[in-house]
Amino acid sequence: MTETPLPTTDEADAAAVVAVPRWRLWPRARLARLACSVLAVAGAFLFAMAATRLDPTAPPPPIPARMLRAPPQPGLPPMSDAGPEIPYDAAANTARTMNAQTAFVPGALVLSPPFVFAGNTLDRQRAIDCLAVAAFYEAGTGVADQRAVMQVVLNRARHPIFPSSVCGVVFQGSDRTTGCQFTFTCDGAMYRRRPSPLAWAQAQQVAMQMLSGSTDPVVGMATHYHTDWVHPAWSGQMDKIAAIRTHLFFRMRGAAGALRSFRASSSGVEPRIARLELLSLAHRADAPAGGPQLVAVPLQDLETPPPAAAAASPDRILVGAIERLPDRTSAPDSDIFLVALDPGAGADSFMAMAEARCGRRSHCRFLGWTDAARKPSQFPIPGAAIDAMSFSFIRQGKAEPARARWNCAQFPRQDESQCLSRGS
Repeated sequence: MTETPLPTTDEADAAAVVAVPRWRLWPRARLARLACSVLAVAGAFLFAMAATRLDPTAPPPPIPARMLRAPPQPGLPPMSDAGPEIPYDAAANTARTMNAQTAFVPGALVLSPPFVFAGNTLDRQRAIDCLAVAAFYEAGTGVADQRAVMQVVLNRARHPIFPSSVCGVVFQGSDRTTGCQFTFTCDGAMYRRRPSPLAWAQAQQVAMQMLSGSTDPVVGMATHYHTDWVHPAWSGQMDKIAAIRTHLFFRMRGAAGALRSFRASSSGVEPRIARLELLSLAHRADAPAGGPQLVAVPLQDLETPPPAAAAASPDRILVGAIERLPDRTSAPDSDIFLVALDPGAGADSFMAMAEARCGRRSHCRFLGWTDAARKPSQFPIPGAAIDAMSFSFIRQGKAEPARARWNCAQFPRQDESQCLSRGS
């Protein structure tokens, strides 16, 4: 039998140390601090829970920006910090909440003085058509919305930090994809769709009135605007002064936004915009020096086609009944879908169809018609087809949420912002 030696004193002490939990070896002061920290965190949590129960109307905490990113593109791994995906409409609702929290500035609205164009006939017609095209593509076919956009353009033309011509303001930066002031001038909208003759005549008529001294009292001296489903960083640096439907209007702060700063006068010389030549006689390369004459049609008469006398001389007027389209057309890009819809399937089914067809594309346009005979198959889309559109679903990248719009004459919506205007 082998005798097992007894452990030495040093070995016994080491064994005892191993057997004792490590936290019992910490100094008492350290244990006290740890206990206080745990109690403080628990107390804050319980207080927050109690406050939420006491105030059920308290808004939820803001959604972190990283959670508002669009889904990753196909073939690319997701961002490591992307967090759970949030639907695009949730991002739009978050933007609307943030916009609603920005109050309108107090005080009386400063009205813009009348703008009377001083230039020759050709320059005046070019200005009318630049103003009209901005109103159609930015505001659709609502006259009140068009007036507001036009007022912003004219306010800019009066301010020294912007170009001194109407066409210069509208197409400022359009030669750069990241520098355009009005999105439609550089995102291909003018190539994809065109106003119908009736819609174009209305926009021209409103532009004539605005260039002859009419003003929009709703937006005052606003020089900027954006839709309520986005929240650009610059909006927090300006005064929020008006809202029309889904558009919010802003005025520059301080001396830059004061009435005395809008001292610049229109140059009266308007550049020719080649991209407008299919809509505007005045912007064609062969435009007569005297300029084409626009027939003034009262707005209440624009619900019916122009008179036969107007159609008889299309080279002298800009409200002809026949739409002029390019000599060449092209098939839509791979991220654009022109679809015939089943009207009996229900309006909400269009949204599901669009999301399924667009999949995870970061850029996608799904345009649908319940009247298959009026559905186009080529670009640009004629204005008559735009007027007959039943549904649109548009994604424009990761920075903005997707937008779904219905033709509310066919499919009424409780939320007016979901209605499709013919120009959008």
